[in-house]
Amino acid sequence: MAKSPLGIIFAAAALALAVSPEARKAARQLAVKGAEIVLELADQVKDRTRELPTVEATNNVENDTEHLLLP
Repeated sequence: MAKSPLGIIFAAAALALAVSPEARKAARQLAVKGAEIVLELADQVKDRTRELPTVEATNNVENDTEHLLLP
């Protein structure tokens, strides 16, 4: 029975995590770093979108300029 290379990689990783405490420690550290990066990116997106004007504010500005341009 032929196995895919990806399946072999996952099996080897699972075996290494099951046997080696150092591998588990490294995997935990990578997971924490990954979560930290994802949370930091989410905060940056929130900050950037908070700075954008709302649709209502944009419409109000457009309506105000239309009234100023009309004779």
